[in-house]
Amino acid sequence: MVPSLVITLFSFLVLFSLSNAATKPKGFIFPIKKDSTSLQYYTTIQIGANSTSLDVVVDLGGKFFWFNSAEYFSAASTYRPIRCGTKLCRIANGVGCVFCFLSPPVPGCTNNTCSDYAHNPFTGTLGYSGLGEDTFHVYATNGAKYVSPHFPFQFSDPVLREGLATVTQGLIGLGRTNIALQAQLASSFKLRQKFALCVPSSGDGNIIIGGGPYNAPFQKISKSLFSTSLIRNPVATWPNEKIGNLTVEYFINVKSIRVGNKTLSLNATLLSIDKNGNGGTNLRTVRPYTILHTSIFRALANEFVKEAAAMNIKRVASVAPFGACFNSKAIANSKTGPVVPTIDLVLQSKSVYWRFYGSNSMVKVNNDVLCLGFVDGGLDPITSISVGGHQLENYLLEFEVTSSKLRFSPSLQLSDTSCSQFKAS
Repeated sequence: MVPSLVITLFSFLVLFSLSNAATKPKGFIFPIKKDSTSLQYYTTIQIGANSTSLDVVVDLGGKFFWFNSAEYFSAASTYRPIRCGTKLCRIANGVGCVFCFLSPPVPGCTNNTCSDYAHNPFTGTLGYSGLGEDTFHVYATNGAKYVSPHFPFQFSDPVLREGLATVTQGLIGLGRTNIALQAQLASSFKLRQKFALCVPSSGDGNIIIGGGPYNAPFQKISKSLFSTSLIRNPVATWPNEKIGNLTVEYFINVKSIRVGNKTLSLNATLLSIDKNGNGGTNLRTVRPYTILHTSIFRALANEFVKEAAAMNIKRVASVAPFGACFNSKAIANSKTGPVVPTIDLVLQSKSVYWRFYGSNSMVKVNNDVLCLGFVDGGLDPITSISVGGHQLENYLLEFEVTSSKLRFSPSLQLSDTSCSQFKAS
């Protein structure tokens, strides 16, 4: 009777797993971690017949998925090139056709193949190569495993890995393209093109694609988020070294900046996008700190120093790359980090703003010094404000790609939680 019972139980588990995977998923979940050395954020994906596991950098404004992996290369039995002129090539919006006559063909060298530029946002390196497809293994928010059989990517030259976190083999994009991660999963499984991003300062956060529900207290937090429009930069800049393609990145319409209760006096033209694609504010997980046009940085730093002095916080010598640093011994702590002047990015009205408390505005450089975690980007940056990873940490961010809306929470620390606690219900 015991063998029969074991077989019956095994059969039940197999049938349960198959029936679970046969149902339409509500969403998919990907872990997101921070590499403490490079300050890059990365996730883990599985691809190919052998479910090769890869750690890849998460690029919020990235165009598509690219990687180089010897483990995948040696077992790429289900790899298929995307041929020129095919429907998937048109969906990918490929920029050319490559020919490579190696026999037998291998990932990275196939004939009559739809191609595009892979972009390394840290070194500015561009890799022009063919696009391919393979099975992409994903976990739904209920724990069931699914397969997307035709997931597009580029098997890139190994030189593109230079500058990436050493634990990673490539990069996966969440940008506004038809072959970004969220777009492909939404298309394959008939989901909303929506994703929630919770960037951790430590531990594991999560990316949830398609929808929740979330675990407590995040489901409650998600009911009272700020909302603002995602705007599009109309000027294509691809390929363009470290800038990337501005048309696929996420921009928000910052109207003004406050330090404490003081609105900064800024050149308003820098806050909007001009006819050449210059200006505006974008969100970038591939920059560790927020980068500002010099005039914006100076206005912010000067007012912050003034407000800090009024709180008896003493300024000390700057530590690169930061331009305003302080004696940490005079700074108290709270659940939102160091008690310093708040910084607000004010959006469509004075009542809709993204507020940074000390944990997001300050960076510890040693035991005695804290620095303002905003960086001078020079007098001629393409984008006036690029909100970097340190400022994105521990906020719940929901990107409604189709309707071009960003919904965001106040600092999660105000609710005594963090992105390391964010999960699906």
